[in-house]
Amino acid sequence: MTHKLRDQLRHMPSSPGVYIFRDGDGHVLYVGKAKDLKKRVRQYFTGGRDQRSGIFVPLIDSVEIIVAGSEKEALLLESTLIKRFRPPFNVELKDDKSYPFFRVTIQEEFPRLELTRKVVKDGSLYFGPYTDAGAARKTLAWLEKAFPLRRCRGPRPGGRGRPGRPCLDHQMGRCLGPCGGEVDRAEYGRVVVELTSFLKGRGPSVTGELRKRMERASAEMRFEEAASLRDRMRAIETVLERQDVVGNPDDDLDILGCAASGGTMVLTCLFVRSGMLVGRSDLVLEGDPEPSHALEAFLTAHYIRDVFVPPRILLPVGIDFGKAHEEILSQNAGRKVRVLHPSRGRGARLVSLAVHNARQALDEVLERNRSAEELSVQVQKLLRLPSPVRRVECVDISHTSGKQTYGSTVVWDRGRLLKEHFRVYAIRSTGVESDDYAALAEVITRRFKGSSGSTMPTPDLLLVDGGKGQLSRAAEALRREGLAKVPLAAISKAGASKARAGGGVTDEIFRPGRSNPLKIPAHSPSLHLLQMLRDEAHRFALASHRRSRGREDLLSRLDGIHGVGPARRKALLTRFRSIEEIRAAPVEEIAALSGFNTTVAKRIKESLR
Repeated sequence: MTHKLRDQLRHMPSSPGVYIFRDGDGHVLYVGKAKDLKKRVRQYFTGGRDQRSGIFVPLIDSVEIIVAGSEKEALLLESTLIKRFRPPFNVELKDDKSYPFFRVTIQEEFPRLELTRKVVKDGSLYFGPYTDAGAARKTLAWLEKAFPLRRCRGPRPGGRGRPGRPCLDHQMGRCLGPCGGEVDRAEYGRVVVELTSFLKGRGPSVTGELRKRMERASAEMRFEEAASLRDRMRAIETVLERQDVVGNPDDDLDILGCAASGGTMVLTCLFVRSGMLVGRSDLVLEGDPEPSHALEAFLTAHYIRDVFVPPRILLPVGIDFGKAHEEILSQNAGRKVRVLHPSRGRGARLVSLAVHNARQALDEVLERNRSAEELSVQVQKLLRLPSPVRRVECVDISHTSGKQTYGSTVVWDRGRLLKEHFRVYAIRSTGVESDDYAALAEVITRRFKGSSGSTMPTPDLLLVDGGKGQLSRAAEALRREGLAKVPLAAISKAGASKARAGGGVTDEIFRPGRSNPLKIPAHSPSLHLLQMLRDEAHRFALASHRRSRGREDLLSRLDGIHGVGPARRKALLTRFRSIEEIRAAPVEEIAALSGFNTTVAKRIKESLR
């Protein structure tokens, strides 16, 4: 401990606040908060240390403190400083996922049911989140059969066709047809009430009421109506079979659990809505942080965004700043939110369920890490590299007859694709569009020289889609950037004659310094990994390319419309993805965009017919 640090500890105040540990070069190592700064900071140098603090405490040269007026202020200040400094030893919990919600637009005259990933205060009812988007879409399909509300976009019915003329959904029995006057507001409203009751966990009572109506219609020989009610009831029962009931119908809560082993922690959150388990989220943390620190990081990172904050959040262990978190969450939610650590009763059983799920997820993560490490060593041996290949980046180029050239990079890291590290590059250099080699060199240069070079680690292997020509050009680009030591390989399709002679060999792997491709068995897991990355890079580049072509097509169609300048074109591009979406949108929806009016909206609709 330095003399300066010892003197700082001696004059530490006993008040709430934030402390910042710095190394000898002034770099921030760790940011923390405390109810009592003097006691908390001294614990790092006198008490026992966890794995994480045991690494950075010997590096501390000085400590800086900021006294706060309350625990709540200290919590908010800590969050701000972590975002500003991004300290290497703080718990890095990137919970940037957006989960789907069911949205019922009850503020509209004839409400709709839809999936959305944004929760806004627009008067709608939101139910969720549902962490499995595929399962949520399947549930939506069944709900649309059970509750045949309109699916047309916009605040008024008839968005998919002319007002007064029901669309195909009505003819198929999947919409009540409010646009054509086939149903009055009272009957439509009854279906909306049934839907919201079902989503609030009162499914059995909804099916019971439908059964009574079905039997009454059958007794009165209204067989078509009875058959429709029967089909709706069966659809509801199908959805109910897929849901796990873990609480009372009025229960809305999030349940957190955590498990750690071998320097890895998994934090699991179970989402319970209306007493039913609707989803879960697993977050993997490296470095084996203290459970209380990980839980506080989750509360800060997850609920700060536009997500539903339930009335109760259950934790497996107590946290120091529980009351401060309650104040902030209650303020964000606009109602009372409690952060609890139940020790007995049903709450404790629910927390045990979350902990059990966390242990299962941890076992899966550890097994995946083990398999990924084995595969990393296999790739190392296959390509004769100096170290295991734990991070691979693959580059691909896509264009249309030499125009609109795009490059993409995809990343595989320790057994999984890191989609947050995927990048797409629009080729900028003049005359490069039709030159794949030059485009490849530009992408590699921008990857390692641009912003990605400072924010993403250097890969253990850079894979390019192509043959010896692309490999040579990529090696030249790396040498220019002073990265000649980055391992490099190329993957290309074998010629037809080689495929026939090689017994099914369809891909070749080239390495610098070799004129012939490596001999790799077709069933090799290492080859399958490289093929998967090549295919993923190709898919990602094509997807970006198609989006660009769609935007350019949309721009060209909008250019000749009187009154639609750059600002309005930008607003249309932001709201709609294609000409077809603008055609399907009602005039009211277009007119509601910023800077638009009904006259311009009608002119756009007429021009795009």
